[in-house]
Amino acid sequence: MERRFTAFCCLLALPCVSLAQPSPPKEAPDGFWGLFSGAPDTLPEAAADQTDMLPTGDGKTLPVDWHAAILLAVQHHPAISSSIASLESAGFSIDNASAGYLPAIKAGVTSGRQQDEGSGQIATLGLSQMLYDFGKTGGAVDRATAGYLRQQAALLAQVDSVIEQTALALNEVCRYTQQLDNARKQVRALQDILRLTQLRATAGASTRVDPVQAQARVEAAEAQQQESEIKLRQAKYHLQALLGQPIADRPLATPLDLKPLIRKLGATLDLNRNPTILIAQADAAIASADLRSSKAQRYPTLSLEASSNKYIGDIARYQSRSQYQNVYLSLNSTLYQGGALAAQENASARALTAARETISSQKLELTDRQRSAFQSMVGLQNNISILARRLRTITETRSLYREQYLALGNRNVLDLLNAEQEISRAELDLINARRDLWAAEVTYLALAGMARDAFSINMPAVQAQRQTVKNEPYEQPFLR
Repeated sequence: MERRFTAFCCLLALPCVSLAQPSPPKEAPDGFWGLFSGAPDTLPEAAADQTDMLPTGDGKTLPVDWHAAILLAVQHHPAISSSIASLESAGFSIDNASAGYLPAIKAGVTSGRQQDEGSGQIATLGLSQMLYDFGKTGGAVDRATAGYLRQQAALLAQVDSVIEQTALALNEVCRYTQQLDNARKQVRALQDILRLTQLRATAGASTRVDPVQAQARVEAAEAQQQESEIKLRQAKYHLQALLGQPIADRPLATPLDLKPLIRKLGATLDLNRNPTILIAQADAAIASADLRSSKAQRYPTLSLEASSNKYIGDIARYQSRSQYQNVYLSLNSTLYQGGALAAQENASARALTAARETISSQKLELTDRQRSAFQSMVGLQNNISILARRLRTITETRSLYREQYLALGNRNVLDLLNAEQEISRAELDLINARRDLWAAEVTYLALAGMARDAFSINMPAVQAQRQTVKNEPYEQPFLR
């Protein structure tokens, strides 16, 4: 009942935990020496239950630096806090398994009638020390260690996911900000043409059709501007959810240049840097440890047993000595379990085979996604060059049309309006291509396991704004 009440209380709050975790121990020996560790000290943190549908700045502003914004998202996201807590739990599972190397001390009292000698109690203090078990305890430690490594990789995967989501959200805010600027620029340009047609119509140089046509184009551009404003607000609200704070109306800094890091990676990527592969490898290590433990169950366990017994009550008067001790070696083995041991060993062997095949499958899928992202980057870079040339050409065309419309009169207002809209469309295509290229670079780095390096996110930085647990028994050099 106590455990259920404790579990219920834990569900009411999100633990605020530290990143300090046990470094994975090497394969444990078959003797009785093991490892020690302390217990975690966590503090509950209340979670919000209400959503503000119209968030405001409230004096807080979006960090101008993209590194700071992404770090803020990593520190805020509850999924990372959950992964950290699970990692701590996996660390203490190693301690639990390692306890099998240490002696077990038991105490008890039996009470009742002992044949015709009267009634009383027998107090017993016993000690049991495993000496050799053919790898049973070692297999349990290996499994717990592999489980810890798996949770470690899962934490890295969650951090990479939050980094990628936040980077893409920042990219979308940047995209729609530039699109809105382009839409406003188009509205101003079309309004200039509208004023020009109105002046020419008033002077009798053109008919009333030109201002009407220009007015229709201005209204269409204003509708497009309104649509861009809506998309920008949606992008900001999504970014706000990731950062955990309101987003003020403030321009973003220039996006980070990720090309130097991509060039540094070269054409060949190390698949083992991706947390997905690390998780699959940890699953294989778990299956291997299970197989080792299954095989060890066929062999006996040698242990040292010692006990001290004391008679208490009436029964003590009938004994030559009121206290006696026993010390002996114990060899225990299960001889037959109806085929359970063989079935367990076969199941573990098949699980190991499946885990190894999963590693190959994950590497194949990851390689395909990396190549797709790389080809996407190459294609977008070429497309940007074409779009930039197109923009220069149509800009020159607009100047010629305006000159011919005003001076020569051999161009009508539709040519001016079409040229202005073509420029706006070319600029919009260029904006989208550049933002798509940056998003492809982020995805490529995330697949390469380099997202944390790209945005200078490391675990000590994540730990900076979290509750520090005192007297941590472990250090954590692994997370980077």
